[in-house]
Formats: sequence, C-alpha cells, structure tokens
Amino acid sequence: MASLAAAWRTGSSHPLRRAAARGALAVQGARQYASVPGRNKIVRELDRASRQSSAKMAKEQSMSDLQKLANAEYFKDGGGPLFPGTFVSLPLSRQPRAPYEFVQYQMSRLRHWLLCATSVLNFKLKSMPSWTTRPRWKARRRAIAPTAKAMYREMLEAFAAGDKVTLNKICLGEFAKKLGAAIDRRDPKERVRFEVVRYNGGLFYPRLKSHQIHEVNPFDRSVVTEQAVVAIASTQQASRVSAATGETVPGSLRLQEKIEYVVLSRQANQRTFETSPWRIWGTTSATTLDAYLREKAVIDKEQARRAGWTGSATK
Repeated sequence: MASLAAAWRTGSSHPLRRAAARGALAVQGARQYASVPGRNKIVRELDRASRQSSAKMAKEQSMSDLQKLANAEYFKDGGGPLFPGTFVSLPLSRQPRAPYEFVQYQMSRLRHWLLCATSVLNFKLKSMPSWTTRPRWKARRRAIAPTAKAMYREMLEAFAAGDKVTLNKICLGEFAKKLGAAIDRRDPKERVRFEVVRYNGGLFYPRLKSHQIHEVNPFDRSVVTEQAVVAIASTQQASRVSAATGETVPGSLRLQEKIEYVVLSRQANQRTFETSPWRIWGTTSATTLDAYLREKAVIDKEQARRAGWTGSATK
C-alpha cells in the first residue's frame, strides 16, 4: 500500500494517475462545453436584439418625423413667431426727447435697417445662377405697403361680417383662429358694422417699417420665411346693429383714428425661389427704446449661451 502511494506521488505515468487525469479533463471539457450557448439559442438572441434595436430606431425615427411634421405645420406659409429683434420705429412725435436717448434710438433703428437690408440682399444674390445673370427672386418692396393696406381692409370687413372663410384665406392659422373665436363670442342677436372712413397721412402712410428674410425652421432648410411690417394710418368707424330691426345699438358707435402695424408673412423656396402668397400674420406694436433694450439683452444672453460663453450668459 505504501509503495502504491509512493508511486502515485512520484510518477505521472502510473495507470491510476493517468486515468484520473483523463477523467478530470473530460469533466472540465464537459463543463466548458455546457457553458457555451447552443447555435439555435445564439440565433434567437441575435434575432431578439435585432428586433429590439429596429423597434427603438423606428420609434426614434417616428418621433423625429412627427417633430418635422409639427414644425412644417407651424411654419407653413410663413407662420411662426415674429422675428426676434424686429424694430418698428415710433412716429417722430413719440420718439425719445432726451438727446442721448434720441441718438440711441436712431442708432438702434439704423442697425435693424442694415440687418433687414442684408438679409434681403443675401437672398437676392443667392437666387442668381451666376454673377452675369439677373436674380430669379425679386423683393418688390414698393408693392408690399399697398398689398398690406388692401389685405388689412379686407380682413377688417370680413371680421365685421363674420366671414371665417375669407379670414382663413388671407390670415395665418393662429391669427385666423383668434378672429374666429372672437366671432363665435358675439351675441347672435346682433351684427357688427364696420367702415374705413378715410386713410390718414397720405405722404407718410402706408409705410414699410421692416422687411427681412431668415431661415426659421431647423428641420427644413429648403424654405425661408419673409416678414414685412407695414404702418397704416386710418379713421375707422364700427358699431353694433340689431339683427332683427337693423337699428344701431345705443352707445355702440365708435369712431377712432388708429395707426396699425400690420405684419405680413410668407415662405420662399431656396431651390426654386418661388414664394407663397402674402398672408396676414397679425398686428404688432411700435418699438420703444426700453422694450428694444430689454429684448436685445435677452437675445444677447441666448446667443452667449449657445456659443458656450456661460460666464457672459449668467451675468
């Protein structure tokens, strides 16, 4: 027995030791083989992972498509917000009186004019196939003010008559919805009568106050939005009349002189340089110096944030 133990310790060629080694290797090999998934299982796992990845990509793509569609609908025909920094100058009688503020106001107005002129010129140059050919797109600035005047009168008359079809045709979606909601709130027993008595300031109105073109839809670089602000001075008369008798409701007659700043908007294609018809975006107010400086501070802060100047953006 002692000799058998000694032989086991000293030699690897002993039959019992070789048999034990072969058994250990067989068990180890069997265990290693059992830990590896079968071919069918691997195929199933890969197929499941592929389906999950495809579903995730399809979901992300569908969300992206929905966002693109939402943006396209929002910016359709020139919709969207009024361009940031739009400067609508006040009449001279209402501009700042202090010399420093007056100069600051005029410099701000000049900067905005240069911005507008540059945006229009850039788009015009872009529409030139070559430097020796004429631009395919024309601004036609002289036609903007008369167009705004005619469209604004048509809008007022349609609003007074409760004509939603015309309002939806000449106004952009959000503005048309507001006017339609105001029509729905009217007393059904009354009608609205409206009249433009006269246009005022023939030498100065209607006047184009702002005209610029910019890319606003981040998901569609093929189109740009063109916006124009036109000042219109007029005397307007409005009243409510009884639907049954046609008589004017006592105390409803109003006669007022107004300066309205009408915003027109439309889209232009950057490939074909074709434009959609002008539509009324709404109205805005004239820009005061305080309002301009506040908006400028917000715009500068946002631009600094996007540029990564966090130190400047937080000041």
